[in-house]
Amino acid sequence: MKTTLEIDDELYREAKVHASLTGQKMKDLVTIGLRLALRPGATTTRSTSAAASRKLAACFAEADKLMQTAPRGPIAREHLNKGRSRLDKA
Repeated sequence: MKTTLEIDDELYREAKVHASLTGQKMKDLVTIGLRLALRPGATTTRSTSAAASRKLAACFAEADKLMQTAPRGPIAREHLNKGRSRLDKA
């Protein structure tokens, strides 16, 4: 089913980076998040959110570095994929 969501700009940016770094589509990431949120007994604690925020901040920093050196055009995706492979090995 298709739907329209209004998402905070910063949250969308974080989600987009996460989806790119993990090779997922945004729709898949949203589906996973909804499934997790709807599980019986699912709660989000501040410590979980803080840990996730730190992880995403590190991802943003790495993505920003990659974007600064990434060439324009279709080759940029290949450059980012190399960076993602390097992150996967870390």
